[in-house]
Amino acid sequence: MYVVSTKQMLNNAQRGGYAVPAFNIHNLETMQVVVETAANLHAPVIIAGTPGTFTHAGTENLLALVSAMAKQYHHPLAIHLDHHTKFDDIAQKVRSGVRSVMIDASHLPFCAKYFTGQRGGGFLPSL
Repeated sequence: MYVVSTKQMLNNAQRGGYAVPAFNIHNLETMQVVVETAANLHAPVIIAGTPGTFTHAGTENLLALVSAMAKQYHHPLAIHLDHHTKFDDIAQKVRSGVRSVMIDASHLPFCAKYFTGQRGGGFLPSL
């Protein structure tokens, strides 16, 4: 199995009339329980990580772990950046292979939020 795009997973869910849960993981044990349970239920799942998760584990390590678990459990997984705030950091993670992003611009003034949305919208629509 493999890592799939969140967009693909959610489009399939919409057509099939079911929901897809996303779980923020912070360690290997949590990820293992989430993936094992999803595989046993034959249910799609999104593995999400906060900026702290990606900093602690390392982007490349986390992507490799998700890929390895997808193969181990023969179950497709999606990976998502949850509440990431720094555009350059997000861009680096997207270049590394992440295909789902929630940009958190809540700390910015309105004008900056608009610019961030425009900048992200131009960079991320292919995901």
